[in-house]
Amino acid sequence: MTGFQKQVNLTPAPAVAGDFASASPRASVLAGPGGLVAGVGGVTVGNFAWVQPDGVTVESYGTGTAVPNGFVHRDQQALIQNYLQQSSMNIPVGFPVTLMRQGDFWAVNNGSGASTIGGAVYARYSDGAVFTANPSGASATGLIGSTNTAAIGSTSTGTATGTSLVLTSLTGYVSIGDVVSGTGVTAGTTIVSQSSGTTGLAGTYILSAASTASSATITTFGTVLDVSSTTGLISVGDSVAGGAGFPAASTIVSQISGTVGGAGFYRLSAPATAYVASASGVTTYGNVLDITAVASGTLAVGDPVSGTGVPSGAVIASQVSGTSGAVGIYTLSLAASAYAASTTITVTAGIAVTGWTTESVAAVGELVKISTWGI
Repeated sequence: MTGFQKQVNLTPAPAVAGDFASASPRASVLAGPGGLVAGVGGVTVGNFAWVQPDGVTVESYGTGTAVPNGFVHRDQQALIQNYLQQSSMNIPVGFPVTLMRQGDFWAVNNGSGASTIGGAVYARYSDGAVFTANPSGASATGLIGSTNTAAIGSTSTGTATGTSLVLTSLTGYVSIGDVVSGTGVTAGTTIVSQSSGTTGLAGTYILSAASTASSATITTFGTVLDVSSTTGLISVGDSVAGGAGFPAASTIVSQISGTVGGAGFYRLSAPATAYVASASGVTTYGNVLDITAVASGTLAVGDPVSGTGVPSGAVIASQVSGTSGAVGIYTLSLAASAYAASTTITVTAGIAVTGWTTESVAAVGELVKISTWGI
C-alpha cells in the first residue's frame, strides 16, 4: 500500500496546504446566487483559483490574463473520488467552493528556490499553484489558420432538356445544391442529384426546374470549397475570407474529403455568389493554434499566449493533439480576426498575486506562510 506509514517524524508537520496560518481576520470572496461551485476538473485545495464570468463557476486554471480571485482554504471539502485512492485535495465539479481573499494561510512553495519573508507570491496559470518567483513560461513557433489556393463551383458546356442537364468539358466541381446559371437555364435552378458520370465531374445531373439549353456555357456554384493547395491548418469553425464570389462571413462547417486540415473539399456555412475558377490568398482563421516547434518551456491550459496575429488576452483553452505541452494543436479562448502566419509565440506561465506576500522561510516543496496582512 503506497499510503501505508513508513516513517515517523520527530517534529510533526505544521499544517496541511490550505490551512489557516494564524487567527488573524480573514475574508472570503463574495458569491452570488448559486455560487461558488467547482468547474470542470474540480478545484484544488491549497491553490489559487479564478471565478468565471458567470459569477458562479470556479476554475483552478486561468481563463484570462487576470490575477486569481482568491485562495482555496482547506475546510474538509475535498473528496476521495477514485477507487483505492487514499487522499485528495480536489473539490469535485459542482461542489461548493469558498475562496478567501484575505487572511494568513499555508501553501506549498512550488518555486525554484527558498522563500523569503516579505517576498512576492505568484500563481501558476495552469493550476493555481503557489510560487515564490514567477514560473518560467515557454517560447514556441506557431500559426493560426491557413492561406490557400481554392475554387468554388464549375464551368462547363451543358445541354438541358427538361430537368436533365448533361455537362461536358467540365472544369471544377459540381455539388448537390449548387446554383446553376447559363443561357436557357431557368433562374434560381439548383442541382438536385447526379444520375450518371463521375461524382462532381462530367455527367448527367437532375435540375430543380425544367430548362432548355443547347451546348451553352454553364456555371455552378454553392457551398463547397475546393482547396488545391494550403499553408497552415484548416479547421472546422474557421472563418473564410476570399475575393469576389466568396460568401461574406462564412465558416468551415465540415471537411468532405482530402487531407485532414489540408487540400480537399470543405463545406461552407453560406453559398458563394458566383463561380470562382481559382483564387489565391484565400484564408481561414479561428481559435486553433498550430504549434510547430517549442524552443523552451511547456504549454498548458490556462496559459496566456501572445504573438503576431494572436488575439489580445487569449489563453490556451485546450490541447487537441500532439505531445502534451509541446508540439501539437491547441485551441484558444478567443478567435483570431485574420490568418496569422508562422511566428514566435510567447507563453506566460504565472502572474504576481497583488497584495499577497510570503511570511516564512521555506525550501522548495515545503509549506510556506502566505498572507494579505504581512508580518
